[in-house]
Amino acid sequence: MVLVDVKMLSGFTPVMASIEELENNGRVMKTEVKNDHVLFYLETVFGTANHFTFSVEQTNLVSNIQPAPVMVYDYYEKDEYALVSYNINSVSVSQ
Repeated sequence: MVLVDVKMLSGFTPVMASIEELENNGRVMKTEVKNDHVLFYLETVFGTANHFTFSVEQTNLVSNIQPAPVMVYDYYEKDEYALVSYNINSVSVSQ
C-alpha cells in the first residue's frame, strides 16, 4: 500500500466533496484529512502512471505563500519515499 501525503498550502483547505469523490469512484482506497494534510491511500503506484486531482478553497488570505510538500511513500517501508513541493503557481485555478 502507498500513501500520498499532501500538505495544504497556507490559507487553503481541501473541499471534502472532491476528496470523498476520489474514494467513492475508486481512484483511491481511502482518504484522511488530518490537521493541514490530506492522506490518500493507494493500492500501488509501481509500474503505472497514476494521477488524481482534488479541489481546495482559500479560507484565509496569506501573503507570500511558501511551497508545500507532497510525500509519496510505502506504508510498510517508510524509508522508501519520494518528495516534491508544489506552490500556488503550480496549481490550476478555477472560479
